[in-house]
Amino acid sequence: MFKWRPTMPQPNASELTVAHPKLQALHRFWEEKRSGRPAPSRAELAVEELRPWLGHLMLLDCIAGDDFRYRVYGTDLVSLFGFDLTGMTTLEAITLVGEKPLLEYRQVRSGVAPLGVSRQSPSARKYLTVDKLALPLMENGEVNKILAAIYPTIGA
Repeated sequence: MFKWRPTMPQPNASELTVAHPKLQALHRFWEEKRSGRPAPSRAELAVEELRPWLGHLMLLDCIAGDDFRYRVYGTDLVSLFGFDLTGMTTLEAITLVGEKPLLEYRQVRSGVAPLGVSRQSPSARKYLTVDKLALPLMENGEVNKILAAIYPTIGA
């Protein structure tokens, strides 16, 4: 049985290990944009630059009460999982996806560091093994958004 194993945030975000090639590329992109700072801002990420990952991306707003709202939930994720979380909070989405995403985003926000995980994830059809990368975005010295992407694990 597959067990959920988060890749813990590293002191140097450039040392984060993610398995999926698309997530590796997204992490490199984020590293370039942060330019040695803890994290870039959302304003620094042009939609055109995010095109390689668009269908698999999520953009979450950090909201009061240590919760998050899905501002964007990619169309490929809707197809993969069988539901759309756009507009929902992570607390509201617990009935669909469980508590793990909420805990992951809280870790990214409090640690101001990327988080990579490989785990089973619920879908409307079955459980899928996926790789996920969650990246902090900052404004005025605080994490105010999280950019994340999910891909099915290669070879799973």
